[in-house]
Amino acid sequence: MFVARLRLVNFRSYHDATVEFASGLNVIVGRNASGKTNLLEGAFFALRAASPRTTKEEKAVRWGAAFARAEATVGRGGDEGSHTLTVAYAPGQGKQVRIDGVEVASLDDLRRQGSVFIFVPESLLLVKGSPARRRAHLDAFAAALDPAYEAGLRDLNVVLKQRNAHLWRVREGAPADSLDAWDRQLARIALPFEARRRVLVARLAARYGEFAAALAPDGGEFSLSLVSQLDGLSSALAGAAGAAGAAGAAKAAEAAEAGPTAATGGAVTGPEGAGVTEEAFVGALRARRSGEIGRAVSGFGPHRDDLRFAEVTTPPPHDDSGAGPRDLRLFGSQGEQRAAVLALLLAERAVAADTTGDVGALLLDDVMSELDDSRRRLLVGALTAGGQAIVTTTNRLYFTDDELARARVIDIGPGEPGGDQAPGDQAGVGEASDADG
Repeated sequence: MFVARLRLVNFRSYHDATVEFASGLNVIVGRNASGKTNLLEGAFFALRAASPRTTKEEKAVRWGAAFARAEATVGRGGDEGSHTLTVAYAPGQGKQVRIDGVEVASLDDLRRQGSVFIFVPESLLLVKGSPARRRAHLDAFAAALDPAYEAGLRDLNVVLKQRNAHLWRVREGAPADSLDAWDRQLARIALPFEARRRVLVARLAARYGEFAAALAPDGGEFSLSLVSQLDGLSSALAGAAGAAGAAGAAKAAEAAEAGPTAATGGAVTGPEGAGVTEEAFVGALRARRSGEIGRAVSGFGPHRDDLRFAEVTTPPPHDDSGAGPRDLRLFGSQGEQRAAVLALLLAERAVAADTTGDVGALLLDDVMSELDDSRRRLLVGALTAGGQAIVTTTNRLYFTDDELARARVIDIGPGEPGGDQAPGDQAGVGEASDADG
């Protein structure tokens, strides 16, 4: 899938502007505050009915306008033809989403049109921000890729809501053992979902390392991993099951040694290779029961997972400190954090292509300025290996003459949008004001 044409009406700094893209590399050149970021945001909004920059969608509406609309014509290779995706938003009225003029019943219909990946300044929060932000990003990517993952996430959220409601009732006086059924239900849904999530992260990690090493300012070896409360569950199994009594501990230990079975609903394998079974999960919930009742919130399970971006370090000789990988969220430079996000997007694109055959569109805002020349060449090489890439820059000299000759170059400035120029020709975008970047 690639974006062939984009029209923005009352979107951010644009009154009514249209731009056409090539299916390969596109380079958008413009000064700061000329509307480059807004153009990428508008493309993403048309493809996903959401902004990558804000959850307050009224901010996307041009000042003084009553609504905003983003319209993307997407093409595909072969004889599949093209489709027009339209997302309109009016404050107080919500969004309207149409495909070829027909209103869609679910945003799943929009996601099925193809993959899209975006880097904007706010994307650095994937590394620097909260675990909830990283989980949401991972879940959105996985749900678009795997309907079973989406169904598992939906079931997990439903049972968590119901269990939290029952925790509140127990706090208000209901018997504590009435939670037993909800503990079992959460375990049965959480374990297969966690297993599916781990498989996905492992696939991403296999591709992430090479991209991160190539793009990081000082090179190095980098890792992407899932951080889960279930990781240490096996080592704490005796204590967790102790709350359920000696019989429960013995049963949990026996189940852990036996591995996944139909009776336990499967098992999740932790870093040490020990199976986490349904009994172990329930034991962990019971060990935490008093605290959860006090807060009336479920505090254990996949909904507490996190992604860790790290550099793999080698301690100096005779260093017995046991220092592990360097967490880029806490200790990474701005350049390393930026490289980590770019590497994640490239890894997601590769995994999506392997899974669906669709390379999708990659939208990158001003990523060239903080890379040295050798890493710019590596990045452009990755972008031109297949699929569509739309990259903004303030300086076309970040690209070689040969790269520009093979790309579609779009100059942002006053005037009417360009027509049907071939890749390498220059097109313009009209109606951009000095607002919002």
